[in-house]
Amino acid sequence: MHSEISHHAIIGWDIGGAHLKAVALVDGQVVAVEQTACPLWQGLLELEAALDRILGRLPSFSRSRHVITMTGELTDAFKSRMEGVLAITEVVTRRLGLESVHFFTGDKNPIPAADVSADNAGRIASANWLASGWSVAGRIAHGLFMDVGSTTTDLLLIANHQPRFRGYADSERLHHQELMYTGIVRTPVMMMAKAAPIRGQWAPVMAEVFATSADVYRLTGELQEAADQYPAADHGPKSPAGSHLRLARQFGFDALDLGTKTLLQLAASLREQHIQQLRSGVEIQLSLGYLDDHAPLIGAGIGRFLVKDLALRLERPYRDFGELLMANHASAGFAISDVAPAAALAFLAFDETEHPR
Repeated sequence: MHSEISHHAIIGWDIGGAHLKAVALVDGQVVAVEQTACPLWQGLLELEAALDRILGRLPSFSRSRHVITMTGELTDAFKSRMEGVLAITEVVTRRLGLESVHFFTGDKNPIPAADVSADNAGRIASANWLASGWSVAGRIAHGLFMDVGSTTTDLLLIANHQPRFRGYADSERLHHQELMYTGIVRTPVMMMAKAAPIRGQWAPVMAEVFATSADVYRLTGELQEAADQYPAADHGPKSPAGSHLRLARQFGFDALDLGTKTLLQLAASLREQHIQQLRSGVEIQLSLGYLDDHAPLIGAGIGRFLVKDLALRLERPYRDFGELLMANHASAGFAISDVAPAAALAFLAFDETEHPR
């Protein structure tokens, strides 16, 4: 049993389709950073179980205020995003208490759970990127925020302390490359490249999920293993040998056919093609002309090492999201920067409590 912390805690939650993330603050100090797998496409019982796992790991606070954002409404457990928002709201309010729960709707003032309705579900749906954006915009005047996660990448311009975006719903953001469906754990290799150089020729990638980006970044040595919370594509070992086998299979080979050196070169080539995809999104945002040449790239997510790489290539400064919040506290293998929307919500709620408008 956890000891009780006799303070008012603010807990920011990001309810994704694959992971549940939470950051707890007491008196503006981070006391917990948590992430757990939550395969919401399998049904709402998965969300209840994930909530229980994280709540079981958190200290027992005397009072808690919960601020929530979500992308899980997009999963195929629901017929529509509105249905998903309302169903997720029902689960979390029943589990956390109606009076203590607020939802992010795109601005800095979250609404009470009791006010969630079909009319505002569209503002609640998949707005987690904007929570991060408001948090960053309060701390830096200009920059390009980039959150590279396990599954997706968010890009958001910050200009004159304001988030600047052209899309709000996922379909709009995808159109403007403000949302890119690519990440460093769950992305099928067939979406990272169409071909890769093997033995002096371009080898086509097979259109099958034999390997994922986790295999690539495990072999480059950049994968944070704690973030790889789902089985591998073949349900085999999440080890270099397992990744060798899966990556070779993606191109029609056995691992023994290629050898370690060839497979490491293959992983490096796939990483390069992946970063070029991300760079295309960055260049679209920079082409809008909001930023001068000295504005930084601001990195978040477990794949932020790619943002740092892009900043070097573009000869721009790099800033870390957690350092901007002066709170890169790590817990259970995760840092603030790994779970930016959850952290952003907690800090936005704390800022509002300390400095109400």
